Amino acid sequence: MSNLFKNGDISRWVRLIAGVGGASYGLYAGDYFLFMLGVLFVGLAVLNKGCCCGGCSTSTETKAIYKDFVKPYQDKRIK
Repeated sequence: MSNLFKNGDISRWVRLIAGVGGASYGLYAGDYFLFMLGVLFVGLAVLNKGCCCGGCSTSTETKAIYKDFVKPYQDKRIK
């Protein structure tokens, strides 16, 4: 439970503020779609999930899938 509120960067605070604002305005206006969208943003901020600002990036390490099958190109032309 203590890990939920650690590593609070700016994108997490923006999601939390947008979620609380959207959810409260959705309740005030009776717009349940906006309310659910606000609840989603609050959930993403509390759980620190989402793809905002590099939150879920793909790995940059290279994987040699065909390393055994592919040989490096060697130019055999006479220079």
